[in-house]
Amino acid sequence: MITQPIVLMYHGIVTPQTPVPRERETGADLYDVTAENFRAQLEWLKENLYRTVTIRKNLNAFSTKEILLTFDDGEMNNCTAAMPLLKEFGFTGHFFLIAKRVGKEGYMGWEQVRRLVAEGMVIGSHGFSHEILTNLLDPQIREELSASRKYLERNLGLSIESISIPRGFCDDKIIRMAREAGYRYIFVSEKLDGAGADCFSRVAVKSNWTIDRFAQAMRGSAPVREKILVSCKNGVKKILGGGAYDWVRRMMLKIK
Repeated sequence: MITQPIVLMYHGIVTPQTPVPRERETGADLYDVTAENFRAQLEWLKENLYRTVTIRKNLNAFSTKEILLTFDDGEMNNCTAAMPLLKEFGFTGHFFLIAKRVGKEGYMGWEQVRRLVAEGMVIGSHGFSHEILTNLLDPQIREELSASRKYLERNLGLSIESISIPRGFCDDKIIRMAREAGYRYIFVSEKLDGAGADCFSRVAVKSNWTIDRFAQAMRGSAPVREKILVSCKNGVKKILGGGAYDWVRRMMLKIK
């Protein structure tokens, strides 16, 4: 048994007919997975005897073949493209919603979110407005964390126990404040040392992954060049901080 299962992080599951949400951040398309590739990845998981589970009380009892599939942002394609494929393969997923964007163009409304719940999917928070939490003052952080949970609970009649920290910027204070806001399970891009069993790191699935690259990720590996790039990126993020890094990233992505 293991304490930290493989947790895959998806965003948009896109088709040629998928509209791009207006409020999407620059660079979001780097994480768009086509419905065709998503199907191939689910087929690979099924063929290799993986099964999805949901977060549960016994956090120390995951088997090596149990995984979690997570989806950030709450785009409409999560309901129209991702959910039917999850159902086809008998998988479940965790969907983290940006509370402020529920019902906005390109994002799921309450009807679609309730449909996910009816199909056995788990709903969590992705913050109220998708702000980089480490950029904010403590009262603003509390508001982002608490308001999103209360808003989702009020509209869905469910207990919201999990949160995906927005935008990949997290520290010990954010983890502590998320717990204080009532979250039992915290999903991050990279797990912090000593964060605890209630904190789950994730593998971000990219738009350009082949099925071989996906299989490599499932084995816990990555190409050397990619490891170097990720290490450099994380170093720059620590040096610049959330605001400056985000600005530089957006400017670089706009360069053709």
